Amino acid sequence: MMEIRIDESKAGRMIAQILRDDFKLMPDEANKAAQAICTRLIAAMGTPTHQPFQGMRLIRSIPPHGSGFTEAVGLKLADVDDRVARELWRLVYDRATDLPPGVADAVRWL
Repeated sequence: MMEIRIDESKAGRMIAQILRDDFKLMPDEANKAAQAICTRLIAAMGTPTHQPFQGMRLIRSIPPHGSGFTEAVGLKLADVDDRVARELWRLVYDRATDLPPGVADAVRWL
């Protein structure tokens, strides 16, 4: 199937023109309908991938700063020190899955 690529504003103008000419809609109605069609078309488009975010993870490679993580682990296990907490965090980090391509596109924290 052939892919159509066109600027949103140009598509809106073309759709509005068709609605006015072929379906005899008033200009305001045609513009509103064209905008609604463009909004739905954009919503139906696939999310593009963003190469720099591929391979990123939602957690850092080191445990959170401070003793909060060590204390939380300490409540579950006896004799946990900072070294053990770091090793446990490394286990969590190593087994975390990478973000799928395109997921981070919507997130603008970086």
